[in-house]
Amino acid sequence: MTNILLLRSGDVERNPGPNDNPGSLTELELYLLADGMDSSDFRKVGLALGFSEAQLSRFEKDKLGDSMHATYQMLYEWRKTVRDSEARETLVDTLESIKLVQLADSVQKGQVGDDIPSMTEAEIKRVAEDVKRYLAIDLCQIQADPLNSELLLKFERIFTNLTLMEEDKGTKHKTPLLYGDLLRTEVSGIYPKRLLVEGEGGVGKTTLCAKIAWDWIHGKGYQDFKLVLVVLLREAKDKTVGEIVKSYLPKDNPVTAKKLNKYVLSNPKDVFLVLDGLDEFAVDLNSIQQIALITLNRLFESGTVLITSRQWRSDEIRKNAKLRKVFAFIAVEGFSAENLSSYITKFFHPDTASSEDLNRFISNNDVIRENMAPYPIYTAMLCIMWKEFDGERREAMSKLQTFSQLFNEMIDFLVDHYLSKQMPSCIVEGKLREHRSEIHHHLLQIGHIAFKGLLERRLVFTEEEFQSYPESIDVGCKVGVLTRERKVLPRRDRRNNLISAVQSVQFAHKLFQEYLSGMYLASLYNSDRNEYHWLIAKIITDAREYRYLLYFTSAQQKEVGLNIVSRLTARQRERRHDDNFVVDVAYESQDQTVAKAVADHLSSEYSNTLEITDEMQAHTVSGHIFIMNHRQVVRLRMTSFGLNT
Repeated sequence: MTNILLLRSGDVERNPGPNDNPGSLTELELYLLADGMDSSDFRKVGLALGFSEAQLSRFEKDKLGDSMHATYQMLYEWRKTVRDSEARETLVDTLESIKLVQLADSVQKGQVGDDIPSMTEAEIKRVAEDVKRYLAIDLCQIQADPLNSELLLKFERIFTNLTLMEEDKGTKHKTPLLYGDLLRTEVSGIYPKRLLVEGEGGVGKTTLCAKIAWDWIHGKGYQDFKLVLVVLLREAKDKTVGEIVKSYLPKDNPVTAKKLNKYVLSNPKDVFLVLDGLDEFAVDLNSIQQIALITLNRLFESGTVLITSRQWRSDEIRKNAKLRKVFAFIAVEGFSAENLSSYITKFFHPDTASSEDLNRFISNNDVIRENMAPYPIYTAMLCIMWKEFDGERREAMSKLQTFSQLFNEMIDFLVDHYLSKQMPSCIVEGKLREHRSEIHHHLLQIGHIAFKGLLERRLVFTEEEFQSYPESIDVGCKVGVLTRERKVLPRRDRRNNLISAVQSVQFAHKLFQEYLSGMYLASLYNSDRNEYHWLIAKIITDAREYRYLLYFTSAQQKEVGLNIVSRLTARQRERRHDDNFVVDVAYESQDQTVAKAVADHLSSEYSNTLEITDEMQAHTVSGHIFIMNHRQVVRLRMTSFGLNT
């Protein structure tokens, strides 16, 4: 017998027998009903429920021909028009009236979805083994050095503990959280089913997800779950969890996406969903896309879900009073000083001399130690460059002040390394400059595609999107800012497509996409001023989402940095904006004219008191120091959890 879906919380009880009182009609039932309904019945059901032809056409248009999601959208909109107590009976009567007797019977008995076969224990076990194999290869192998694609390190070889902080509800106070207690953080005395892990770009959120997968694979944690599913939201688009998991399985595993989907939604206590990169998810959370419904606790309610995000997107959850009650909020703060040293030692093993030299270099450089080293991605860059640089370029590293400068140095290094393999050592300097200029041009073209992707919240591209710049994609991959991967299309995408797989292209990290986007956007200031003004105005309206893009753009040239801070301060006069953000942008520009503009704004808008708080990032403190020469500060106030000094 197939499992009977209980209607409360989406849980499953094995063989419960006849269900005479299935209760209120749930969103899970609507979802499974839409998934199981024949596309030819869409208009018939919609008209019977009272929708007009125009409304039904709009549902189809909004979902781009995806009949399942169009049907769910229709059922969801209808559900809002009827009382809870009447919804099931009304839907049953409607389905019977148009002769869809089997569907009506399944709704009446609370057996929606029983037409989709349930997975057997053997199938579940095989899927778990295949998922473990996929995660071990695709997520848990680390390419620590972008210059050596063949050097893949096992996760345990390079993983270093991250600093986790648990947020006390209703306050800004955070307390240290041990990784082992991740699923034991209490909200109002109970363990929550939803965890939101926040952190800045490059601070280690994806690494944390890989750690969870690694521990499950090797029996070191999360053994209460039959499946731990890590989903990279940058690649999710409009896919269901079942379709995503199906893409993890080898071709000889016959389990279908629909069976997987049903298993996940119907067995929430057996599945741990790890959704990485909410800020990289190109879908509106108010949509009826499955992962959006799970994120908003409308599907998979009693299942355990961990979501990672940069803060600008996680605010969509924080600002929802209902969601705040069910989520635990956790911050990833990167490496502590001790763990930083441990990572560097692991990176250089067995070369202890180099690891000791770099540790000493960082400990003696306040800016790098406080602003960059806590971030795993920046530490990895420092390690790579330290390994390859000689004395002169190591000296240049000591002058790094900002994230933008570090990325600029890293990209220069990647370009030089690429040229050293392509060009004979005897080539003259003038010719070398010419080749660097050519590569810079290719990077700007890549930046154009990167920028369009950011606007659409897309980090994965097809090769066809680079067809205007065919050479640029090759150069980007050889330099190391892009990677290629062959992706098998989901079955529903193959119906109208002659090919079964596409070549996808993505950036080594979202920060690389943002840096190259900044290069491109700044270049428009000189080449197409009108286009620049139109685009930057669009970006400024969502400044928090595009924080790093604005950092990197302002760093490209003085006039651009000045234009950006002028726009930010002008907007602040209309709507209260974050002063510290403007200071951060000015600091990234490293230009005294920009610093003076921000200092003048702060002096005219506020008192001459500068307040430094415990919550303030080291980067922001450096920014305030950077503009200090242009600002008359009469009083400096240090605040620590409400105590002034």
